[in-house]
Amino acid sequence: MASEGFLPGYNFTRLPVRIFLPTSDSSGEFISRPRSIALREFGPLNIIYHNGRAVGKTINLTTQVLHFAFITRGGQGLIAAPHQGHLDTVIEEIEFQLDHNDDLMNSVAITKYGKPKIHRKPYFRLEFTNGSILYFRPAGAYGDAFRSLHVDRIWVDEAAWLSERAWKALRQCLNATGTLRIYSTPNGLRNTTYYRLTFSEQFTVFRWPSWLNPHWSEEREAELLEFYGGRDTSGWQHEVAGEHGKPSYGAFNVEQFNLCRQDVLEYRKIVITDSELRDCSDEEATHDRLEMLLNLTPQTGVYWIGGDLGYTNDPTELVVFHEVEVGERKVLRLVLRLHLEHVAYPHIAQTIALLERYYTPMGIGVDNGGNGLAVVQELLTLDKYKELGLEGRLKGYDFGGMTRLAVRDGREVKKRTKELMTSIINGALQRKQLVLPAEDMDIEDQFTTHTYTLRDGKVVYSKGNDHIIDAIRCALLIREEESLDQCDDEVVSLKPVLTDPVFI
Repeated sequence: MASEGFLPGYNFTRLPVRIFLPTSDSSGEFISRPRSIALREFGPLNIIYHNGRAVGKTINLTTQVLHFAFITRGGQGLIAAPHQGHLDTVIEEIEFQLDHNDDLMNSVAITKYGKPKIHRKPYFRLEFTNGSILYFRPAGAYGDAFRSLHVDRIWVDEAAWLSERAWKALRQCLNATGTLRIYSTPNGLRNTTYYRLTFSEQFTVFRWPSWLNPHWSEEREAELLEFYGGRDTSGWQHEVAGEHGKPSYGAFNVEQFNLCRQDVLEYRKIVITDSELRDCSDEEATHDRLEMLLNLTPQTGVYWIGGDLGYTNDPTELVVFHEVEVGERKVLRLVLRLHLEHVAYPHIAQTIALLERYYTPMGIGVDNGGNGLAVVQELLTLDKYKELGLEGRLKGYDFGGMTRLAVRDGREVKKRTKELMTSIINGALQRKQLVLPAEDMDIEDQFTTHTYTLRDGKVVYSKGNDHIIDAIRCALLIREEESLDQCDDEVVSLKPVLTDPVFI
């Protein structure tokens, strides 16, 4: 049974030919069944794999998918996930297994031109010689890609993040005798189909905490405990222990976010890694290389820049917004996103200086954490950057600090900075003052999966998959500060942080 996915995939490398099961009486005798028949007779029909991170989930899922296609004549299966990025990881593993197993590869059907029937547009699809077909579809906001499909088995990856509308469309794809296999790291949200199904008698639930990984060590445990802040935190409970843990709340309203996603023709996403700068002999060579990789043209208008400057393993994200007037309101259009990996902080400072020269932004806001403080000090103090005149336009923010909102009766009214930033983003989404590129799936992934918990009366946001959001937080706060700096005796009224009520 374990080889069929009831335990993590790395535990068993070969599928048994036959399975021996105890008889219903107490004689101690066993009956023998071919594996596929035994699973149909005795195995659970609908399964939920409730897991932490790094437990072999993707390998397990893809092995089950290929096994189904290999032995089920004329069977049809659907592999679903919230976004295309989640599906891409599964597809990569599917193709890896096909490339390294001749029997599997030979079972893929051939077109009349002699090529494997592996379709990539508009969605990934595999067809096999026995007539079985595997469909790979992203859910998106409403599950439109699921409609018109009728399949015998469905595998759902990262199911906790599937929207309620997508669940409704997905369930009707499953034939009456079909089965569901659901995989996910829990997120703590209580008003979701995924949470409800984990308590359903129609599903068998298996929980795989991260420490089942054979490579788990005391050092790894200590590292994650420090990162998440202890065993009683939502991050540890969800990402490591694979438990529902403390209730979580959606940081952003997903429907409002989707209404702000549009086609942005001028949008560019640029990825720069340390390997592209490694052979630069001096500072001038690095500057020229960065300028070549960015390939920017001078712009006019009102621009704002935000940055989450990563340290060691964390990436750096820089975003550039163009402020334009649409009717009587001002709208911020995201026109550029820079993703830097393992780039040293002096090179990050050079990159920001280049952005300043080409966009001349009204303000640049960055996170003081990670490399942020060092980059801000370098840009404000080194002589080579003095000509940029960044004093007053460049500011680093302490996400754990406080920001002044107003003055009342001679006293300052303050709010926690990260909560304020999030409120500003939510307000911009609600008023449709943000335009985010629909083509950038990373932005969609982060906004739709960002959550927070309440701990001792404080808001604690989920960590890890939020670098783009943090960059946007900084860009919007530096823009907002023009009005915050002009504090008078009126208290600013802010919308509550809670955007997606959770029923516990």
